[in-house]
Amino acid sequence: MASEFPEVMKPIHFIKIILTETLHQEKLMMPIKFVKKYGESLPNTIYLKTPNGAKWELNLVKSDGKIWFEKGWKEFAKYHSLAHGYLLLFRYERTSNFQVHIFEKNALEINYPFQRVATKRVSNVQENKPTSGENCRVAQKRKANSSFELHHSDKKCKGKQVITTPIERAKSFKTCNPSFVLVMGASYVKSRFILTIPSKFGKTHFDLDKKRGDIYFQVLNGRVWPARYSIRMCSTRLKFELTSGWKEFAKDNNLKVGDACNFELISNTILTFNVHIFRQPASDNTNL
Repeated sequence: MASEFPEVMKPIHFIKIILTETLHQEKLMMPIKFVKKYGESLPNTIYLKTPNGAKWELNLVKSDGKIWFEKGWKEFAKYHSLAHGYLLLFRYERTSNFQVHIFEKNALEINYPFQRVATKRVSNVQENKPTSGENCRVAQKRKANSSFELHHSDKKCKGKQVITTPIERAKSFKTCNPSFVLVMGASYVKSRFILTIPSKFGKTHFDLDKKRGDIYFQVLNGRVWPARYSIRMCSTRLKFELTSGWKEFAKDNNLKVGDACNFELISNTILTFNVHIFRQPASDNTNL
């Protein structure tokens, strides 16, 4: 007699041990048995999700019955300081998403980058100190929703300030950590795609002994984009610029001239920013 209940599709797990050769190849091959059974259904682009909520986009390479995590794997491995002997537990749920847990050689799971930075704030950040990182995120979402409602409220209303521009909303957005706000100009999102970080912020939160390094941007859904930055003298002051990776972030998030971004530093050990985007109204957009 057939079962009255539909069959539950169980997630599939597999393990990969990181070897020195794997790190040098800058790609990771999936188990052959897994590929034979599920390889045909895998899309070319997948996402690795870690327990801290981060989401990394990777491209797969398929050849001769084998599949590798390739484009994006190098940045994932570097960000999490993968080393010889580390063990990765993958959970495939028959979608484009893989949950991944990372274990050190001592068999303990790593401490994933935390979503909060305990360091001094810069002048353009309002003091707002929720009791925990989780409460802070709730407060941020509430503030973002409030800003959206204000933007669409009646401008003739009395006794209530109406925040209408992306820069006003970005500056009024209370972050849990140090942050800075930038309005997107043509050179940021349309032509050169070179982003300059405010010098005061850079001198406070960057390691000035490193003239170039890795930097990461993520949005509220957890997806992460890797980039590179450089520090150089320009006239009489230090200039902090993104040299690669920003273009992909700007295009993937459809940033336009006039949009404003609030860059919140959530890790200064591994430079990582949450980017809160406040968009220019379609009718007022200057990116024509």
